[in-house]
Amino acid sequence: MIVFTLDFWYEIWEVVKCKPSRTLLTGLGVSWGIFILTLLIGVGAGFEDGVFKLFEGFSKRTTYLFSSETSKEYKGTKKGEMVRFELSDIETIRRQVSEITLISPEITQIERVTSLTGNGNFDIRGVYPDYFDIKILEMEKGRLLNVLDMKNNRNNVIIGKNVASVLFRHDNAIGKSIRIKDATYKVVGVIKNTLLSNFEDRVIYVPFTSYVQNIMPAKEFSTLVYATNDDADTKSVNDCVRSVLSHRKHISPNDDKAFYFNSMEEQVESFDKLFATLNKFLWFMGISTLFSGVIGVGNIMYTSAKERTREIGIRKSVGAQATTIKTMFVCESVALTSLAGLVGFLLGWLCLKGIGLLISEDTVMMDKPHLNISIGLGSVLLLMIAGTVVGLRPALYASKLNPVDALKDEN
Repeated sequence: MIVFTLDFWYEIWEVVKCKPSRTLLTGLGVSWGIFILTLLIGVGAGFEDGVFKLFEGFSKRTTYLFSSETSKEYKGTKKGEMVRFELSDIETIRRQVSEITLISPEITQIERVTSLTGNGNFDIRGVYPDYFDIKILEMEKGRLLNVLDMKNNRNNVIIGKNVASVLFRHDNAIGKSIRIKDATYKVVGVIKNTLLSNFEDRVIYVPFTSYVQNIMPAKEFSTLVYATNDDADTKSVNDCVRSVLSHRKHISPNDDKAFYFNSMEEQVESFDKLFATLNKFLWFMGISTLFSGVIGVGNIMYTSAKERTREIGIRKSVGAQATTIKTMFVCESVALTSLAGLVGFLLGWLCLKGIGLLISEDTVMMDKPHLNISIGLGSVLLLMIAGTVVGLRPALYASKLNPVDALKDEN
């Protein structure tokens, strides 16, 4: 029985020392294969995390609902007629679709905004307080808009980081005033600059009541956003909302062009499937590269077995069993493959760390590449299996040698 003792490793060293260049080049193939595998999987994981970071700013049960135009005539509604939401639609949806826990209109218009120290054109967005429990915005300073801001019709706003920079330079924006059209507003919060807030950098949020009164009398709008409870089926809820709105606005229940639903849950599921397929492809590419290196290990072990014919004959003549010889070559193959793979894995890990230093927290759709424990254990297991498989051919050859014929070998 072969065990991984000091003598075992010494024997491997002797094999390597006899043909160092050949062993080094063969090991390089395995190292390169596991290096590429590690790199592909690590970068793929970073890309996956970066994409899913975009969804962290939303409730996972979030759905955006956009109105469009009708594609069918129905009960006096003409084909091609524009559909718009009203505030009464929100109250009806709240009442009739119990699974919806949060809902808000979202209406945006670009306006000229001025302060004592700057001015610029920015997106002015009118929303309900519910909006900030659906879309999770982190505040760098100050607070979010709340129910009292809307109920008391306060002229309070929260602004993006770029808005604060343009309007107030390096001064603290909290408590300062800005002017939108003919109304003066007080800044109560500045949105923290995160991956999600890159899209909020030039946005000013206004309570919906104040928006309607001072900026634009928005009796109708085209965007709703809502969140459901955790037990709700997103598709069923969306179908229910479609049914409620179709009935109110005399739109055909079969008109699938009048409303467009964009659910975060469905998007997450789609990306899950995409990355599952991508990971399979990356594993295939990495293993294909590794496979060529592993074949090289098999060839060197077979060549080694033929060169060590006399050694095998001596071992058998002093009582070594065929099983012992077979195990010896398989173990040597596993050891060489694992050592070469470990070198490649460490180089790949260091390379991923280097790539991670080049990626900042604000890099869009890309997070720092990384490897989890399962990947490391999977790589080790893969190498051990590969080493065993490629070691079988030379092991079988060596175990079947006749000791008398082997001792006659002059090589």
